[in-house]
Amino acid sequence: MPGPPFLHGEEVDLHAVAEEDAEFVARGRNDPEVRPWLPRSRPHAVAEASEDIEGYMNDDSDGLGLLACVDGEPIGLLSMFMFEPDSGHAFIGAWFVPEEQGQGYGTDAVGRFVEYGFDERRLHRIGAAARADNDASRATLEKLGFVQEGRHREHYYVDGEYVDQITYGLLESEWQAD
Repeated sequence: MPGPPFLHGEEVDLHAVAEEDAEFVARGRNDPEVRPWLPRSRPHAVAEASEDIEGYMNDDSDGLGLLACVDGEPIGLLSMFMFEPDSGHAFIGAWFVPEEQGQGYGTDAVGRFVEYGFDERRLHRIGAAARADNDASRATLEKLGFVQEGRHREHYYVDGEYVDQITYGLLESEWQAD
């Protein structure tokens, strides 16, 4: 059971990631329905998830990981990383366990995370990326107002073939306008 919520969405609460969440993080990263959408091709042990939790997920200067939970149960992981405080830029990423996908949780959680980035971290721009064939992630980003900014051709190697990456950006003024 995660600690107290850091941010509240409509249905999803976002919690600080703790050492006891390492097993959930490793399980999600290795899930055969989640893993292909992540930029990772090798197995991830619980020990590696623990290192990430102690490292970049809790390094306020460069990264932040938050556990997405519904009714106190973890359903996914969100990350904000590559902070550029001088320019007010950061990137976000997220994944959700397969049984919780398609229920609007991603839109709720990512939307609240974006709001946090603009309102509390004073970001000016938030970037994101998705595989070109990841319709669900792309739809979530576009629903939240992210604008497609580019395409990195044959960026990912997945199941024996190369797949393009679509890059997105959202400016604070665009978020505030919605």
